[in-house]
Amino acid sequence: MIIVDRIEENKIAVCEIDDNKMVDIPLSKISKGVHEGDVLIDERGDGTFYTVDVEKTAQNRAEITELFERIKAKNKRT
Repeated sequence: MIIVDRIEENKIAVCEIDDNKMVDIPLSKISKGVHEGDVLIDERGDGTFYTVDVEKTAQNRAEITELFERIKAKNKRT
């Protein structure tokens, strides 16, 4: 899985790959509208063009929100 960690200088997406390795991907190789936290798909399998996996991105965001809410609820009890 490729997840956008941050965007630097509006030119580079710094991304985390499965093994926690960080790689830089030029925004010119990614579909328009990419944001931090988006999951990317290597469309051609050769690293020349990426698109946002909308479904996986939404799933990841929902899981993070659920975890955050559980942590908040736990902290309120203590």
